[in-house]
Amino acid sequence: MIKPTVLLLFVLGISGYSILTRWHKTHFSLHRSNGYHTFFKSTSVGLIVFIFSSCIYYLAVLLGNHLNFQFDLGHWFLKNVIMLKNIDKSTVALLDISFISLCLGIIIPFIYYLFNDKENLYAEEFLTDADSPDFSRLFGHSITEGLPILFTMSDRKVYVGYIYEVQSKIHTTDVHILPVISGYRDEKTLALQKVTPYKEVIDRINEQGTQEIKEKLRESGASDEEIEEIIEANSELFDQWNKFLITLPLREIKYAHLHDFTHEQDFQKAEIDIKPRIKCK
Repeated sequence: MIKPTVLLLFVLGISGYSILTRWHKTHFSLHRSNGYHTFFKSTSVGLIVFIFSSCIYYLAVLLGNHLNFQFDLGHWFLKNVIMLKNIDKSTVALLDISFISLCLGIIIPFIYYLFNDKENLYAEEFLTDADSPDFSRLFGHSITEGLPILFTMSDRKVYVGYIYEVQSKIHTTDVHILPVISGYRDEKTLALQKVTPYKEVIDRINEQGTQEIKEKLRESGASDEEIEEIIEANSELFDQWNKFLITLPLREIKYAHLHDFTHEQDFQKAEIDIKPRIKCK
């Protein structure tokens, strides 16, 4: 028979860990911790859950006595499953409260995320967490502001694009972007030299694909209004951008910053004005 103290620690740890690992505010920090840090965090939260479970058990006992309902899960488990004969009330109560604690560890986060967007909360927490991988905060600003990021790689290659996916793992190694432009840094001046205009090419591919679909719909007898409605309702089916995803290893990114194309010409003009005062050797 497991000692009550061992069972209690076991229940506190599992119920607390179950909540912390499912809660967006503690999910990532918990997985970064280890050893006694994880144990103490889990058992601390588990103790609060256990106290709350004790109150629920007490109210359940009062309600059962009031309704003359005698079924007891803990007593049934010990008697019919483990087949113990001499069962004391304290052991039964401990087992009942433990069952309630373990259930609450799963139910509490589940109920919370029924009324809140779990995916967005996880993404927001990951992108703003100071301990997340490099550039995570910048990725968050890019998504919030709707601006692309300019990445300068260790080999002087440059990619400008929108964040498509960041793996929300503790040891994230890559970021996936939808490219707008790629190029390289000049070896001497480090000025950006644009090479591949991804967006212009992809826009032409999308337009060509859309025109082909329109022609097929016209041949099938659809009116212009019907064609426009179909194209508008299924616009994501004609977007080829995500077929040109680029994966950038975080370890190869030297530096990155938001890149607003609407002010690009202003910066270029300012660079031309200041260029005579810059000497490159």
